[in-house]
Amino acid sequence: MTKTPVDSIIIPECFVSLCSDWYGGVDCMLYAVSSTGNLTTGTHRPVGCDSDEKWYLHIWRRFSVDVCLAVRAAGAGCNADAHDDGHDADYPALVEFESWVDSTVERLEREYGLDNWEA
Repeated sequence: MTKTPVDSIIIPECFVSLCSDWYGGVDCMLYAVSSTGNLTTGTHRPVGCDSDEKWYLHIWRRFSVDVCLAVRAAGAGCNADAHDDGHDADYPALVEFESWVDSTVERLEREYGLDNWEA
């Protein structure tokens, strides 16, 4: 089985623009994507991530949680930026984004053999 190289997944531009509207602060992974245009491992390896693959999976799992929170906020009619620019229409795109992120996490878990790994 071919493994996805670390830092190689390109987030589609339509999803990157959603990140800009729905991040909940600087510590949010959506902020990382909105400010850099992608999701990469960076320079500070988290505790418990003794390989680049674990590190990459770790940030994708965190990203999945933050996208889920954005979907919940959109479903409740709340915009993380507190703008009322018709962002309620973002809900279907956010749901699609969540599905894409979750399938990416599942693929990485499978390819890296980390299905049962907990960080």
